[in-house]
This record gives sequence, C-alpha cells and structure tokens, in this order.
Amino acid sequence: MTGRGVRSDFLIGAAIGSGNTALAAERGGADFLLAINAGRLRNMGAPSIACMLPIFDAGSLTHDFARRELLTQCSAPVLLGIDVWGEDIDLADRARWIRDAGFAGAVNFPSCMHYSRAMQQILSRAGRGIEREVAQLRAVQDVGLTSMFYCATRTQARLAADAGLDMVCLNLGWNVGGAIGHRRRVSIEEVATVAHEIGRLIKRINPGTRFLLEGGPIASAEDLGRVVSLARIDGYVGGSTIDRIPLENSVSDQIDRFRQASKGSATLDVADADLVSWAAPFGFVGHAKSQLDFFRRLRAFAGADAPLLLLAEKGLDVEPVLRALVEARRSARAKQVVEVDVAGEEAPERARNLLFGHRDTLGRHTPAFGDASIGLLAIRAPERLPPATQQRLARTLHAGCFQVTGTRKTLPLSPRVVLVCDASIPGSGIDSGLAGIGLGEALRALISGWELQIPPLRERIDDLLAIVERISAQALDAPLVRSDFSSDALARLHAYRWPGNEAEVRSLVGALAGRGSREPVQLEEIAGLIDRGRVPVADSRSEKDLIVDALWRHAFNRTRTAASLGMTRKTLYNKMLKYGLSG
Repeated sequence: MTGRGVRSDFLIGAAIGSGNTALAAERGGADFLLAINAGRLRNMGAPSIACMLPIFDAGSLTHDFARRELLTQCSAPVLLGIDVWGEDIDLADRARWIRDAGFAGAVNFPSCMHYSRAMQQILSRAGRGIEREVAQLRAVQDVGLTSMFYCATRTQARLAADAGLDMVCLNLGWNVGGAIGHRRRVSIEEVATVAHEIGRLIKRINPGTRFLLEGGPIASAEDLGRVVSLARIDGYVGGSTIDRIPLENSVSDQIDRFRQASKGSATLDVADADLVSWAAPFGFVGHAKSQLDFFRRLRAFAGADAPLLLLAEKGLDVEPVLRALVEARRSARAKQVVEVDVAGEEAPERARNLLFGHRDTLGRHTPAFGDASIGLLAIRAPERLPPATQQRLARTLHAGCFQVTGTRKTLPLSPRVVLVCDASIPGSGIDSGLAGIGLGEALRALISGWELQIPPLRERIDDLLAIVERISAQALDAPLVRSDFSSDALARLHAYRWPGNEAEVRSLVGALAGRGSREPVQLEEIAGLIDRGRVPVADSRSEKDLIVDALWRHAFNRTRTAASLGMTRKTLYNKMLKYGLSG
C-alpha cells in the first residue's frame, strides 16, 4: 500500500488494539488499520491518554500485538505506530525494518504533539520533536510505504505538507463519549472551522496530501456528518469511536437484553395474567408487583357503588382508574365520567353548587350528584371544601340522597363518587392513616377501608420501558423501544426516582422527539434532559399552600382561618400580603 494506492474517495481508518477489533473493522470496510499503543491500552481497560504514561515500552507493546494479531489475520493495510524518542535510531534502517516486517506503512504515535508547547520545544532541541517525526515518516515513504502524520496545530500540518507526506490527520484531542471519555470542550462547529482552515493550508501546499480528522467531539457518525457538511476533509480515523465506545455499548446492551429477556420469560401465574388482561382495556401498562397488587384491589372495588378515596401523587394518570371504576360498575348504565376540581374553582360556593345544585339554577342545571347521565363523579382536592360542606358531603354519601342548596327538595345520589386526593402530602397515604390529607373526620370515617392508592412510578420501575413505549406510541410517529437507548442511559432512567411520575416520562419523551440522531440515546442526553426537564414535585406543602387550603376550608373567613393555623389574625394578614393572597 502506498499513499497513491489509497483509492477511496473518503478514507476510514481504524486505530485499534486487538485482532478481534481489527477483523470487525475490516468487515466493516475500513480502508486501513493503525496499530498504536493507545489502542492496545484501551483493550486493557485504560483510557487513551494512558498511552503517554511510562507504563509500557510503546514500541514493543505495539509491534508485538500488531505482528501476532493483525498481520497474521487481516488483509487490510496496517500502519505501525512508532515514536522517535529512543536513542540512536537510524530513520532509514527503521523504515526498511517496517517494510520487511510486512507493514504497509507507519504513523507517528505516540507523538510529542500531545505534550505542552514547552515540552515540545524541549524535545525539538533534543532532536526528538515533531521535526524528527516528519523526517521518520518521510523515510518510510522513501522505501515505498505509506505514512500518516498526526498533528495538532497549523504549524505542524504545514511541516507535513512541505515534506509531501501521504496523509495528515488533525488530532482534535482525546475522544469524548463512553464510560471513560473526556468532556466535550469544543463544539462541532468550532472543530469544522479549524479543519476548514488547516485543510485549505495543506491543499495549497501539497494538493496530493490526504487530510483526515480524529478525536475530540466527534463521537458518532452524525457528528462527523455535521463536520463534513461544513469543512472539506478526505477521511476520518476512529480510535475510541471504533473500538472502545462501540464495545462498551454493545456488550453492556447485550447483557441488559439478556437480563430483560430473563424478566420477560418469567411468566405470570394464571391469576396475575388474568388481572393484567382485565386492566389492559382501561389503559393500564405493566405488571410490576405493586401494580398487580393495585389491580387486585381496584378490581375488587370496581363493581361496587360505595364511595372511594383515590390517592395519587402528582404526575400520575388517574384516568385509567376512573375508566375501570365506571366501566365495571354493575348497577349503572351510565358510563360518563365527570370531574369537579375544587382547587380549580373560583370559590368554595362554586364547587358546592356544582355538586349539590342551587335553587337559582335548578331549572337550568342538574346537580352533579343527581345527574343520571353521570356514571362516576370524581371530586378532586375535596380537602379544600369548607368543613361544613365536607360534613354535608359525608351525609350525602352515607344516606344516598342530598338536598338541593336553598330548597327542601331531596334527590337521590345517582353517580358513584370518587374523592381524588394528592398522595404527595406527608401523612396522606393509607399507611399513615390519612392524617395529613386534610379531610374532615366524618369523611375519613365514611371512606375508611375504601381507599385506593396508585403506586408511584418509583415502586414499579420494572414497567418503565413499557410506559415509555406506550406514551411515545401515543405522542410520536414511532414508539421508543429498548433498542433506542444505550444501556448506560437505561440504567440512569431506572435509577432515577421519577418524582413527576408519568407526567415526567411524557416530558422526557417530548424532549427526545426529533433529536436528529439515529444512534441510541446516550447517558449524557438522558442526564441533561432529566436535570433540565424535571417535573417539580414538592415533598411537602409550602406555607402558602397551607394558607390557601385553610382559607378555602373556612370560606375565606380570616378569623377562623387564623385560628385553624394557630396564628393571630394580624399574622395571617401579613402572610397573605407576603404571598400575594390579598385582594
């Protein structure tokens, strides 16, 4: 192989460290292979930068594996990595030795280009610098072989072009990406600008020299495509991007697939499979243990008429639960679900009138409690109803009838009633006895034992992928599936606590839509999206929320509100001013 013998329009070189990777690169169509100590060290589990440390003799390490594993198995041209730091090196003799050993050429690696400017000057004064590396590669070409010169600056590129070397590869620094990759310090656009300038310089001096890139922020084919669209280059050399990163991803992904396969093969027993089949038409996904326990309790309650308390953290979807309750209700033909959000109404009286009706609107609007077309009535944030209204609600649910506000007319309670409360509030859970939920004693006593708590996503994390697939299938043209994520990204998703539950998953899916890459979603993308797009979920109610809650429950009577909060009326007034609640 000679420089003139490289016929591809766009060259792909693979800087590798083992025969296994070399054979894979050859099957993939690599134009040439680079046998360098950085590749060998990567195969030992070390980062590429370890090649500059005095831990192995670079020459013998590289030559030994290249001779045993590459030359004996590969038909692709192999360029041997060499340095010029040894004593008494005869450049011509070494070039002939490389040729006689069967290599197609050489590359200056390890190179002093990786050192600081001051260190490079010291090496140059000692006759071991960039100039000698260029001279060595020129000697390699003089015996009919091919050379590739790694450079890091415009000045170094000029030296190689002046010497007429076959290929010049601009090294953009150690690669980003993967488990031990470096952090991105420059953008693709900045890299393209530098490549454009240096490439033009090389072609102006020696049009026959091929100009390639390696390293830095180019971690994927999409990254390279962006560079090529902005700068004219003749090829690309992949090191970590060809051996380390693909190996990390493929091995870890394969192990994760085996693990997922083992979970998938764990068949549900007949009873659990029947539960999953029953829940699926209502929109439920998954079969984690906590989800199955919830299905079991939901199914037991679904056919009854008794009022229920449904507890759900922020971000959980309650619609499948409501659908299941109304569809499975045996005693009602009406299947309509109506929701009344007390927190969303302008005043407690408004919510009360929607539920119980009012004499002024009775002829025009049927009270929700008496509407026969409603199969299930979900009351959100019932704890915000004033105490008197909560007691009236408890009497209605107990008696099965109610009196229209402002009249003596009594109507039968028609829909099934579900009270929907926020389980994010400390002490609101079933295990806590509902002490912190804010409901009056009469309501708590009425619904005692008839509580349903939707398991948060963190308790059914095994169902996460199924949830992502369902949400993305509904929102995007194509669902996001297991193969769309690297194993590192999946591990991060499964380790995350998901305080925003399904709503946060929906935000993540939206952020991933149109990401412009066909590569699997990487850990860096997931970490950035989760940190940026987290759905804010408070661990406890703020003082402002507590005050608003109390104002609602006491019909905005400041004296009673202050007493319930254990503060003076003046203190309450000052806090209302502080939080913008006056007016």
